Amino acid sequence: MGGPDGWTRIEMECGSGGADVLEEALTAAGAFAVSLEEAGGGPRFESWPPDGRLWEKVRVCGLFPREADVLDRVAPHVPPGVLKDARVTDVPETDWVRAGRERVRPMRFGRRLWVSPTWAALPPEAGSGVVVRLDPGLAFGSGSHPTTRLCLQRLADMDLSGRFVVDYGCGSGILGIAALRLGAKRCVAVDVDPRALETARANAVRNGVAERFDAAGPEEAAGASGRAGRPAADVLAANVLAGPLAALAGAFKDLVAPGGELMLAGILEGQAAGLAEACRPWFRLEAAAEEEGWVLLAGPRIH
Repeated sequence: MGGPDGWTRIEMECGSGGADVLEEALTAAGAFAVSLEEAGGGPRFESWPPDGRLWEKVRVCGLFPREADVLDRVAPHVPPGVLKDARVTDVPETDWVRAGRERVRPMRFGRRLWVSPTWAALPPEAGSGVVVRLDPGLAFGSGSHPTTRLCLQRLADMDLSGRFVVDYGCGSGILGIAALRLGAKRCVAVDVDPRALETARANAVRNGVAERFDAAGPEEAAGASGRAGRPAADVLAANVLAGPLAALAGAFKDLVAPGGELMLAGILEGQAAGLAEACRPWFRLEAAAEEEGWVLLAGPRIH
């Protein structure tokens, strides 16, 4: 809940190098929420290659209860002169839960895959399709981001019958659960965040695939696939970021069966060629699809 009359929002702009300082300043001043947005329409960057940046120019926003004197609260925490161009606006009280639910609708991928929040009514054409019920939450992956959509579209177009799938960097578990609902025989979902693994397990139960769904950390997953007599994956999908994906190329080789498919997302257009080259010793990857500046790389293990 906000103050009696809603919320006050403060916006400050800076170069990419100053965003962390302003984010920490707003948090220290007691902001209810802090967000970073692109300012000025500049190009997007991330931490791979190593000298990249998030954005050329960043807008850092903080949300405070309306009754708070925002400028006075923030001033002691920010460098001198930063507040000179700050923008302060009032935001009316809103039922954020209801507003958020109104924006999230069932989404269709390919001819038959649907991803829908639990509260939404499915359209009539979804009656004969494959449905994954999954609510937006703390773990990344509800189908709304372009990188997730690219992966879901490719999975929906594949014949996954009897296949063993690894969902690496699983977040909510959406890719592995969708694969199982589409006919895959078994899935191992991998993530470094225990909260993501817990969420993925709960979503697998909700979608009736828990008996074929295992969630594990990276070290445990390495022992569950391709080693100790266990089969290697027919398909490995990883929706992370280009830097971690490049570092994991060798590990993916140990998880994917010869001839099996590696599917990588979370890659900006300018990063695709470099990542494909990093994986070239073991995989032949090509750009399989693009959306809103994001690229899906996919191809077989060749060595």
